[in-house]
Amino acid sequence: MKEPLHNNFNEHSSHFGFALADSTVLAEAKLILSQEDETDNLQLDIDPQRHLEDGRKVSVIAQLLQTPVHREDANVLYGAEISYVQYAVRLTENSKISIASIQGISYPIELDLAPYKEGEYEVRVALHRKTPRIAEGPLEPEQLAMVKYAQVNTVHITLFPAEASILDSPSATWTRNHHVFDSYGRRGFILADLDRLAKRVEELLGPGNHNLTEHFTEGRLDVLLEEGLMLVVWGMTPWCYSLYSPPSEQGAYALPWDKLGDEPERQAIYPIDPKVQQLSIVPANELAFWADCIRKDWPVIDIPGEGETLLLDLYVQVAESVNELHENPIPSFVLTRREGKPEMILLMADVVIVEEVDFPLS
Repeated sequence: MKEPLHNNFNEHSSHFGFALADSTVLAEAKLILSQEDETDNLQLDIDPQRHLEDGRKVSVIAQLLQTPVHREDANVLYGAEISYVQYAVRLTENSKISIASIQGISYPIELDLAPYKEGEYEVRVALHRKTPRIAEGPLEPEQLAMVKYAQVNTVHITLFPAEASILDSPSATWTRNHHVFDSYGRRGFILADLDRLAKRVEELLGPGNHNLTEHFTEGRLDVLLEEGLMLVVWGMTPWCYSLYSPPSEQGAYALPWDKLGDEPERQAIYPIDPKVQQLSIVPANELAFWADCIRKDWPVIDIPGEGETLLLDLYVQVAESVNELHENPIPSFVLTRREGKPEMILLMADVVIVEEVDFPLS
């Protein structure tokens, strides 16, 4: 289990994070390790190969753990690894760790992970880049620029005891089916067991190419929600969103929940059939052409367990304005399965993360 290493478990978080609208300002940044009784600080390069100069939104996440996050898990959580460095350091209760030499920011940003247990540690700095799934297929020329705009760089800083080698840590548990990063339009999307949903729709409406959008709007298909065959996110800002579903309670420790955003902006509650283990993610506009919709291949997300309640939390991390770029949201949905039936259904609807935008990827 990836537990925090603080001396006082009640007063400190094992995670620290912030985000900026332009990764360029971090290209020459340094990780500074200092001690109260020493005049010389240890300065470590965050991006020795200057990958961050390419300029994208960037999220910085620091974690203090008993064992490091498996690199394959990190690739699922944050996107493809583009750089990796690791340093051996010694920490004491008086150690401080900060990030300095950030362009346009005159002061160091301290990683609020102290106090530390004295000992030998490894500091791992990995750079990742996540790209929306829509980029895996053909794109229009104007969409190529939007893919870069949608991409998110992550600087993932992990501190862990030197004796905790990767061989001693659990094997990777996160897969492609536990995190989907993609673009969704103004109508939103549904999560559904499509095979079972299609059979139930035929029972209710008969065969044919139905316009389910109209049926949902008129409330004639609420039974599909009540029976736990689908979830809906009904109406949202067109944007690229991450959708996470931890593979297990232990696997969830790799995800820095509290740094996806300070608190969930919204929470929805849905019943889920205990037999359902995987959901397809379908843009809501596709529901207007149901017969065509169910023949297409859609991204899927696993929801392991047998609980009959699904919580859907929306977190929004704000990439702060730098280099005259406006602040930029980095939204994430997190699915969590719980035991027992929900007392009520609470829908996720009318999600607004920024003022109305024209987003070609949607």
